[in-house]
Amino acid sequence: MNRRMSAALALFATIAAPAPALAAGVEVVGAEFGLFQEGSGNEILFQPSNVVPKAVGQRYGWIIEVRTLKRSLAVREEYVLPPSPKQKEPDNPVAKNLHIPDLRRSQVSQRQLAPVDGQIVGEWSIGPDEPAGKRRLQVVVEGEVAASFDFEVK
Repeated sequence: MNRRMSAALALFATIAAPAPALAAGVEVVGAEFGLFQEGSGNEILFQPSNVVPKAVGQRYGWIIEVRTLKRSLAVREEYVLPPSPKQKEPDNPVAKNLHIPDLRRSQVSQRQLAPVDGQIVGEWSIGPDEPAGKRRLQVVVEGEVAASFDFEVK
């Protein structure tokens, strides 16, 4: 009887207590940064890379593999750009007092993404005035940092 009760309690504890990572609703299984390229037909190919060619229209981004029962996920990306070229300080004393140096430039996007086959994807492309340089992209999923990528545009 005790053996049967212990087995039943162990089974109940296993069913009642989900895995800790899934208790929060999302488990990040893996994350990769790289280049997106068009393949044959409507196929899009992904090639892992930390270097993005400075070519207008070059597509790049990330793929994050997740385990979740949620239909959509809140995703926030913080994209930190390299410093802009040194700008001349104003000559006018009043303007000099109002001048705010551009110490760090960042771009933030927030959106809801629906996992497809257990993956969410973020994509960017190189623009015509995109400066070369090192960058950092941090991806936050459901309020938790899921991945941080350091890469270079050159």
